[in-house]
Amino acid sequence: MWIRRRQAAGIAALILSCLCVVITVQDAGAVTIYSYLDDHGNPVYTDAPETIPPQYRSRVKTHERGEAPGNRPSVLQSVKQTLSDQTKQMGFTLPSFQFKMDGLTPHQSEILTYAAAAAVALLLMMYLSKSQLLKMLAFCLLLVLGIGVPVLLYVSDGGPMDSMKQKAKAAGQAQEDRLHQIAR
Repeated sequence: MWIRRRQAAGIAALILSCLCVVITVQDAGAVTIYSYLDDHGNPVYTDAPETIPPQYRSRVKTHERGEAPGNRPSVLQSVKQTLSDQTKQMGFTLPSFQFKMDGLTPHQSEILTYAAAAAVALLLMMYLSKSQLLKMLAFCLLLVLGIGVPVLLYVSDGGPMDSMKQKAKAAGQAQEDRLHQIAR
């Protein structure tokens, strides 16, 4: 009986730590920002040095901020690594599985697959546990999962936020091109 409660507490701790990683991972990628003052004294900021007009290049100041975005793992990779490390410490190995779903990117399919597995584990913990504390913990984690999964789907690679970033970048580039044509 004691071993069963200890295993349930270990599983609950594992799930809680994974959800905490998902919640606390920050998108703190960094970039080199270039700034200069134009002829009117207005500060201009860019992350693309090739867009700086030649007459301002001698006055450019650079600002470094943190780690480059390409060097850091994605949220999903961080969660997978943490989950893998936690299960290895407990003496388990995680099975590798992913269902491919039409209309979703591979990252979104992977998020849904792991979320479904976590939801099933939490539901089993809720219904098989005799401890009210574990039942309440599982219920709260299910709520967090219900809120977190749509957010992860939205911000995942190839998700709606990614496509909106690409459209905004293209619109910004088009605006910048129009401004360069007017200036000439």
